[in-house]
Amino acid sequence: MYEVYIMNRPVFFQENTPTDAHSLVIREPDKSTLDALPNLIRQHPDLNGIVLLSSDPEALWMNFCYGYREILAAGCVVRNQEGAYLWIERNGKWDLAKGKVEPEEKIEDAAVREVEEETGIGQLALVGDLGKTYHTYEENGVPVLKTTFWFLAEHAGGNTPGAPQTVEGITGVHWIAAPAPDHVRSGAYPSILALMDRATATASVD
Repeated sequence: MYEVYIMNRPVFFQENTPTDAHSLVIREPDKSTLDALPNLIRQHPDLNGIVLLSSDPEALWMNFCYGYREILAAGCVVRNQEGAYLWIERNGKWDLAKGKVEPEEKIEDAAVREVEEETGIGQLALVGDLGKTYHTYEENGVPVLKTTFWFLAEHAGGNTPGAPQTVEGITGVHWIAAPAPDHVRSGAYPSILALMDRATATASVD
């Protein structure tokens, strides 16, 4: 199954029938339906998400990707030795440090670099792979699909003060214990919340 966020709404590519009655289900969508997904989401603001059912979800996903310019990014969910997690405030939203992968740069190196640049927090060690997230947006009228590779990282310290990278719209760097309080969760993107929940569950198992 693939999951992509379009206008902060999840769109699932899968073979099995979903159980969420608040999601719109489209069976065997064609290319024109895939291209029209952003408009469909605009017209139905109350939808929890969209489920695209296909006998071949992999082929459907590839057909979807052909309509976008792909950008690779990387980031980390960072945990310190006191068990708190690193959050940033970016452009009025609660977020996690991430950014574009440079040409010929290893994805793991990009993830660590972006955290250090955006938060001023170093002494990081990657300890787990959290998979990928996908979301779309437009850049100068061109539809973009951003694939972000995520890692669980440990900071060799406690609540070390950060230094927000203001040029990237970052206004705050915070260490917050899990589970995050309501004001953080209500101000975060759905994809970031799902990622953080997965990361904290992974950490608790470890």
